[in-house]
Amino acid sequence: MKKVLITGGTGLLGKTLVKGFLNKKCKVYFTSTSKKKINKLIQGLKAEDKKNCFPILQKFENIDDIKYFINKYNDLNFNILINNARDISNLQYDKNGYSQIKNFNKEMFLAVTLPYFLSIKLKKQFIKSIVNISSIYGVVAPNRNLYKDKYKSSSIFYGISKAAQIHLTKELAVRFSQNYIRVNSVSYGGIEGRVSLSFKNRYSYMCPSGKMLKANQTFEPVWFLASDQSSGSTGHNLVIDGGWTIW
Repeated sequence: MKKVLITGGTGLLGKTLVKGFLNKKCKVYFTSTSKKKINKLIQGLKAEDKKNCFPILQKFENIDDIKYFINKYNDLNFNILINNARDISNLQYDKNGYSQIKNFNKEMFLAVTLPYFLSIKLKKQFIKSIVNISSIYGVVAPNRNLYKDKYKSSSIFYGISKAAQIHLTKELAVRFSQNYIRVNSVSYGGIEGRVSLSFKNRYSYMCPSGKMLKANQTFEPVWFLASDQSSGSTGHNLVIDGGWTIW
């Protein structure tokens, strides 16, 4: 039975990933900063899935947090690493409309520094696949017609951090090839669940598919890259966006 580590397992996307890997009969370890969200997720699982689900209450704010995590959990010998940790509070702007430098640094830490150090510190003899969860804003810039608040709801450092994460994927794919570890990323378009109806309508009108993604469409692309189905793929950024980036 494969052991999967998912960082950020209780958010909108994280919950779907946890449930998806459990459905594939994996042992799933996931991190979260919220005990309340962990309990809610566990309570909603089937009895047989609860036996293979192992939540880890863990914050990742600095390098010491990463060292602590590696020292405590590295002997679990994970086979798959899914880098999904995020904190949407990092996207807040100050009252003058300028990005707060501390939030910029926090976003870069979760998107780039954390995935990098987890990837290089986990035991190489057991890891087979790494998947970084990225975004279309790591591929293209936001369309100004989508936002009505002068980009206050579209932080510039979100896109910058995701672009860096996609390049990290390519760098690690090259450097880990000698260890027979594949490293890929998935860049999602807009996902339903956290946006207003007006935003959803604007996004849908501007997207070739005419709609946002649903949460239940997000797991299979990750499974494809994490499993042997994509054994010939490494360093690839798989775009799942309903066609957003093609025009």
